[in-house]
Amino acid sequence: MLVPASSVRRTGDCGPWAVVVLAGEVDLCLVPELREVIDALTAEDRAWLVLDLEQVTFMDSSGLGVLVYGIRGAEALGGGLRLAGPGVQVRRLLELTGLDGVVEVYEDVAGACKAPGQ
Repeated sequence: MLVPASSVRRTGDCGPWAVVVLAGEVDLCLVPELREVIDALTAEDRAWLVLDLEQVTFMDSSGLGVLVYGIRGAEALGGGLRLAGPGVQVRRLLELTGLDGVVEVYEDVAGACKAPGQ
């Protein structure tokens, strides 16, 4: 069985939202790279972030930690962070930890970008 490569990729904007696509396993190995992307965006005063989780196959507690880091960074600039397209495992993790009550979760990037609230 091939293990998908984990990656973080900044894509184009969706309105005022900066979109970051995650793929594979969001764990201790990928977290530093994601923190760098979040730091770069917030350094540019990008306060509205969407993390596309559609291709994420697994997330652990370090992945949850970097989500909280991103939420705090965006909110410190007066913005917010939304999640798009999480699979069953990630949704369950968000529910178990109560993070689904803290961050807005959408079916896809288009929905996250169109929803009011900014």
